[in-house]
Amino acid sequence: MRKQKIKDTKKKPNPYPNNESLWSYYMQAIEPTSKEINETFPEYHPLWVQQSQKMNPSGMQFSHFRQYCLCITQSQCAAYLRVSDRQIRLWELDKQPVPFMAFELLRLVHESVHFRLSHKDWNGWFVDAHGRLISPDRGNLSFLPSDLSMVRETQNANRIYLSQCQILERQVAPLKAEITELKKVGYANALLDELSDVEHKLASVLKKMSMASQLSKASSEKNTFLTTSAI
Repeated sequence: MRKQKIKDTKKKPNPYPNNESLWSYYMQAIEPTSKEINETFPEYHPLWVQQSQKMNPSGMQFSHFRQYCLCITQSQCAAYLRVSDRQIRLWELDKQPVPFMAFELLRLVHESVHFRLSHKDWNGWFVDAHGRLISPDRGNLSFLPSDLSMVRETQNANRIYLSQCQILERQVAPLKAEITELKKVGYANALLDELSDVEHKLASVLKKMSMASQLSKASSEKNTFLTTSAI
């Protein structure tokens, strides 16, 4: 019996990814040149895989990325990668080839959320497991993305409120001055009323004193008349 040839049904990998991934490469100006990646990811290329083909790291690229993207020293970079300072210098001077894993690790750190939040002005802030941004100053102060989306509207409302308060203060200032003057006038009127009352009381006292004087004079004249009559 003739042996039937068994067809090889195993699908051969495409030399490039599918059209959607190719379009994504094109839009990012990245050339998918890695044969190994194209063979092991024959169709869909995740974004992190696409970014890994962005460049073949050289000493100059490694040095530029360390200094201007991560803003760390050679010693800090060596401590993070668990290598010596001398090894970093050898890589950056192209005395030894830069391992792809070392460069890729720095790139992934630069693109991570933790790095984006690692700024001196955000010292102590972090995102918890529930996606809330936690403040280091007050442990109970945290924000969701929906909270932060209203920050600008809140600030605008606050500015409008302060502006309206300033306008009202300018309008109230002359009214306050007028009220102060009216109070002064009112005090003067009250003082005049009090002086008038004192005047009336003095007039009454003077009248009584005049009447008493007249009575005294009349009594004196009467006594004089009686004395003269008796003589």
